[in-house]
Amino acid sequence: MMRGWLLISMILLLVSCTSRRVQPSRESRRAIDTIYKNNVMLVQPAIDSMCTHVYDSIYAVAVDSILHERQAEMNALIK
Repeated sequence: MMRGWLLISMILLLVSCTSRRVQPSRESRRAIDTIYKNNVMLVQPAIDSMCTHVYDSIYAVAVDSILHERQAEMNALIK
């Protein structure tokens, strides 16, 4: 019995493998778009806060780096 199920599942797996492109219907595309938009709207606030945090930290590092470089240039001119 187990061998029969294995044979049937292997045949189904081989039949399901195809190289043709799947063309979703108009209704399927609308459903996919709706699901995607809803999920993006749920995650958007978290993404925005992460982007703000990363931007602020990168900006602070860049400003510190520029100030350090300018300070080194002024110290070199003084010596």
